[in-house]
Amino acid sequence: MKNLKSTIIITGGSRGLGLNCALNLAKKGWNLAIVDISDKACSIYKENKNIDEVKSKLSVSNNNVKFYFGDLSNESISKKIIKNIFKDFKYVDGLVNYAGGDIGGNDNNASGGKPNQNNLFIKYKDMNIIYKRNYLSTFFMLRNFINKAKQQSKGKIVNISSISGTFGSYNEFAYANSKNSIIHLTRSAALYSREFNINVNCIAPCGTASARFLKTLKFRGELDKKRFKQKNRLLGFAHPNDISNAVYFFLSDLSDFVSGQVLRIDGGEFAFPA
Repeated sequence: MKNLKSTIIITGGSRGLGLNCALNLAKKGWNLAIVDISDKACSIYKENKNIDEVKSKLSVSNNNVKFYFGDLSNESISKKIIKNIFKDFKYVDGLVNYAGGDIGGNDNNASGGKPNQNNLFIKYKDMNIIYKRNYLSTFFMLRNFINKAKQQSKGKIVNISSISGTFGSYNEFAYANSKNSIIHLTRSAALYSREFNINVNCIAPCGTASARFLKTLKFRGELDKKRFKQKNRLLGFAHPNDISNAVYFFLSDLSDFVSGQVLRIDGGEFAFPA
């Protein structure tokens, strides 16, 4: 974007891949509306001491950074957060939907582990939580953002899916299905939003070396551990910046004529269309 003070909403932006994206945009001088489930979520994987440290990291180049907290799978909460963000910033250029994860349990920090039974026979409670956390959080934020961006006749949305959502999955059943739903949501929303000059795109990353990934590496299989040690970049895991650079492309004016697309970031491991 040509405007150095563009304003971007990032959900799940106080930690992990969302925080990495926020840091990259902050360095470019962009204003940020960071949304997360609580003000404690930022410290779950020891990335930050507290939310004040996050704000300090993001407040550079005289940019404006504000935080908003709530469960985005609740439609009324999402709607209120979008309303408050547009009230605070007046004009908002884009939305990045990072919030989600393959996590059972429903605590305020979304810090639980994977469900014990994570295949077709996953417990309904866990399936519902995972689906809501991924799909509904994205759906409600996207829909409410579009309602506001229509009044601007401009806006950019980047949804975060996963390669797990592009093929059958034995494990991570609920996660894979919810991420697949985000892909179809992206395409449908892109069609709807064309006449309002709103771009909607999607990124489907492979396993990425985020803080949560690194904290759980010792519990992963030998193949994952071997891939992590690979010197050949294409045979290893993605780095957080690999995802953030793609997000920047979709938010910038470089992608003004790109919409409804799904970009795999997987080192070429799954070389077929999403």
